[in-house]
Amino acid sequence: HEKEECKAPCCKKHEKEECKDHGHKKHHKHYTNCVGEVLAAILAAEKKVQKKEECLISCKQSIQELLEEKKSPLKNTIPFIVYSKDCQPFKATGVTTYTSHSKEEKFICVTSYLFKIKELDKKCAVLELLAFKPKKKCCCRSHAKQEGNGDKPICSQVNHKNVHDLVKTGICINVNISSFSAITCLPAVYL
Repeated sequence: HEKEECKAPCCKKHEKEECKDHGHKKHHKHYTNCVGEVLAAILAAEKKVQKKEECLISCKQSIQELLEEKKSPLKNTIPFIVYSKDCQPFKATGVTTYTSHSKEEKFICVTSYLFKIKELDKKCAVLELLAFKPKKKCCCRSHAKQEGNGDKPICSQVNHKNVHDLVKTGICINVNISSFSAITCLPAVYL
């Protein structure tokens, strides 16, 4: 997976080739960095194939794969990882609820490096945390516990996981997109 990274001025002027990977000049809104550019392209592509809903891999290939689906799209989401200014994968934690075996509603904490774009403006984005279904049967919507993996904590979340087990958590966070320096897209999936 390639990290797509560049400095803000190249995105504003579209002068450098590495900033053109997102392939959406037609809907360009002049975001202040390449992460914003790619998030806008992902959101536009997902909106084209999604039904109305609430709240060799590169971003360009994932976007094209999503848009090439005919009639009834089998894929509607491009999951991604964003990197902070210090080049570390961005990790977010949120809380949701589930109904336990005793039919009581309980809280559960979810930590993830994987996101889905929900909304975007020039400075901020709403990202939904994505997680993998647990191996054991569980009554909760999403039940993901993050464990460390040495220097590569993101790998512990994704290694050897079934692509079809990736799920939306319903947990959304608001982020300032200028806080990110790079983005890596995963292959398009159906969520």
